Amino acid sequence: MADISTSAPTPAGVSYPKDYALINLTLLSASDSMDMKNLLTELSYQEDLFNNTASGYLMVVDSMGYIETLNLTGNEYLRMTFGKTNQNSNWIDKIFRVYKVDKRRPEGKGDTESYSLYFCSEEMLLSEQYKVSKSYRAKSISDNVIDILQNYLKVPDKKIAQIDQTYGIYDFVIPTIKPFDAINWMSTYARPQPDKPGADMLFYENKFGFNFKSIQSMMKEPVYYNYSYDPKNIDNATYDLNKRSHNVTTYEILNSYDALGAINSGIFANKLISVDPVTRRYKETNFDYAGYINEATMLNEHPITNTFKNRLGDGVNQTPEAVTKLIFSNFKQNQVPYIAAQGPDSVGKDIYAETYVPYRTAQLALANYTRVKISVPGDPGLTVGTNLNLSLLSKNPNNKEPDPFYSGKYLITAVRHMITMNEYKTVLEITKESTTKQYASPDNNSALWQNTVKGIT
Repeated sequence: MADISTSAPTPAGVSYPKDYALINLTLLSASDSMDMKNLLTELSYQEDLFNNTASGYLMVVDSMGYIETLNLTGNEYLRMTFGKTNQNSNWIDKIFRVYKVDKRRPEGKGDTESYSLYFCSEEMLLSEQYKVSKSYRAKSISDNVIDILQNYLKVPDKKIAQIDQTYGIYDFVIPTIKPFDAINWMSTYARPQPDKPGADMLFYENKFGFNFKSIQSMMKEPVYYNYSYDPKNIDNATYDLNKRSHNVTTYEILNSYDALGAINSGIFANKLISVDPVTRRYKETNFDYAGYINEATMLNEHPITNTFKNRLGDGVNQTPEAVTKLIFSNFKQNQVPYIAAQGPDSVGKDIYAETYVPYRTAQLALANYTRVKISVPGDPGLTVGTNLNLSLLSKNPNNKEPDPFYSGKYLITAVRHMITMNEYKTVLEITKESTTKQYASPDNNSALWQNTVKGIT
């Protein structure tokens, strides 16, 4: 298993795996501020690698009519701070905008009601309220992202976590669209530094703030913890608090292999036909998974395919026509003599469609090829864009080692921290695109295999 690290000890002051400290849960309205800890039924804080901002909800039981007395209108703020202990510096500490009250209904004899306050980052609402109309000339996409965050959304510096420098210089005209839409649009073109092939940049928010990083960059991050699913650890007589704190309580494999889905999504092979209407040229670019894995960063050592060939003699990476896309492009216009003679400003910067379209098509699908949902005792250090090791025991009675195909290093793509009056748990969606053991390849010399592939009974 790649990049194995030891689990950190449980913080001092924690007696049970699902202990927590809710330091702050304050609602600020135009009329007053209110400590919501005593009203809490459930607090859910969520992050998603494929969403731009964090969000969640606070479910409360209210017998004092705070919706009326606090004059709630959707223009309130919620400050939350929680962790494992009061002394632990590894807290989640954020301010959110409360934008909606929902699921409001009476409880008991009607003198009490329950409802949920939905919240999100303030930047989500700001992005919906304003538009960006600006020309960026000869700039990197990462510089454009920083400009939008700082000058259009006024994001505080401490809320901007990590912006990876992108490769290449571009000319962009943002055509009066919302700030996050502008960032997401430019992200599709964005290429990471040359040591990371393709165009897999994502813009997202985690516990540290806003990030603009490539998936391959995230895969290089160190492992946060080693987690294992060991039912015996839940009920055994020896009480090991540290082990229980990093034990997977439930898991569900949401996505494993899907050969038909992989073909239709272009994971292993796809084709781009790019047409330049100025020079009247066209170009065909094929994505080949076998070539990609030789240069890309992977979570684990081995690819998710073998050397299988169909009855026509092609492997899964040799049929790019399965997913074909057409795009207008400006590839290498400056190399056309009659255009180059007009000077360097006669053409726009190359948008490198031949890289970002076929690569990004495959890379985003690859990032979700194997997807697992796990529940673990609450840990505020778990955040999207980081990695963990997962060990699942083999179901093969002859194998006492971890399952070599579904254990290994995973990328955290979604996090939900859930706090109730009794416990704190974290639900994760984790993904990987590689395995710790090579899949077996067929014996192409076997008559049985050859006849079966050809459909001969």
